[in-house]
Amino acid sequence: MAGRKRAAEDGGATTRSAKAAKTGSKKKGGPKAHMAATTFKNRALPLHVNITHTPPVLSTNPDDPESSTHADPGSLGSVTLVPSTFTTGSYGWKGSKRIQVEVEDGEGGGKEKVHVMLTINATVIGSKGAKDEDVEETKEDEKEKEEEHGDAEAEVEVEGEADE
Repeated sequence: MAGRKRAAEDGGATTRSAKAAKTGSKKKGGPKAHMAATTFKNRALPLHVNITHTPPVLSTNPDDPESSTHADPGSLGSVTLVPSTFTTGSYGWKGSKRIQVEVEDGEGGGKEKVHVMLTINATVIGSKGAKDEDVEETKEDEKEKEEEHGDAEAEVEVEGEADE
């Protein structure tokens, strides 16, 4: 025998309106960046990333040689990230570098080197919706030039008609 749904105790069907109301709507997106892309690129400094096999040593003594990345036996290299505007319209830092990483060989216990292309993008959250000041100024300048050009053409036509 096939199963049947039980009817609600009051005999009516339960609808969405009978259920608890939804609480507040979730805002779409995150925080917005208030800086224009060109301003960001002019003000932001490069970021530097060190790549290593070993975890960082957290030392409170700045004179401790163990806290230096130069003393790190597992250091693979470093990458400099430069301020950039991405094709998506957002901005942040990007950088890439080719490095060699040693991987343990399963057979003889030796190590084999593999070549790796490391690419890092660090995007400023909310920067995709940020307006670019230069783009807005350029659009306004283009509109003014079009209007001036249109006025100049109208004057030429009027002068041409007067010559006839």
